[in-house]
Amino acid sequence: MFKRHVSALMVATGCLLLSACSGTAQSAATGHAPGATRSPVAPSAPRTGKASSASVALPKPGAAGAIPDTARLRELVLQPGEAAGVPNGESGIREVNPGELTPLPRTPPPAPCKAMWAQFEQRGAQAAIAQTFDSNEPADPRVNSLASYAATGAETAFAQLRAAVAACPSDSANGNKVTVAYEDLDKAGFPEDTIRIRITSIEDNPADNYVVDKIVTRVGVCIVDTSGMGPEPHPRLAEEPVLRQIERLRAGQGL
Repeated sequence: MFKRHVSALMVATGCLLLSACSGTAQSAATGHAPGATRSPVAPSAPRTGKASSASVALPKPGAAGAIPDTARLRELVLQPGEAAGVPNGESGIREVNPGELTPLPRTPPPAPCKAMWAQFEQRGAQAAIAQTFDSNEPADPRVNSLASYAATGAETAFAQLRAAVAACPSDSANGNKVTVAYEDLDKAGFPEDTIRIRITSIEDNPADNYVVDKIVTRVGVCIVDTSGMGPEPHPRLAEEPVLRQIERLRAGQGL
């Protein structure tokens, strides 16, 4: 069911933010699956909340070739004033226990949807943290996850996620259906390895449809996965906080 998948998707937060979700769905195509057409994505909503601030000092570069551990990821993650939302008082930042980070497979699993959900759990990471926010603006981030990888692990993990998302336009595990749309985010400021993903649970009552809108990007040895979520129609996740997170990761790695 969608709850199970979303709890896996948000495993690093330690809490299920989509408690309102459950139900069934019909399939939809991604913009890149063979023979498919790009799924429409809701337009961005006008922003009236607090924008990202460049007044917060960027982190100093770490040692050359260093893989950020959980303590370092805490320094690299968005700081107060850099995101439109405010840190969630109950959850804040959660460090993902190393035991939760399963090894990265040499080859992706044959079932792309299963691989997609697993990849959202920072598979293969050396360290990972999750940050949760409260916000009154639908387009603001609700969850921001950072993971660091050894050697070429981040490149491999991102490539496997992108391939899995492209091959999973819909999923109906446990009788519940979701649609998955994605697009390459080819915009100034974003690294080449960046995709926007929109996961929608289609309910029996369309008014109950629920969305997770995500931007996932690789910055050096790190992958950042930022999500907004809410009932459909739901605006696209705001790009400003993600760009600021990318800026912090680049600075912290000396990129």
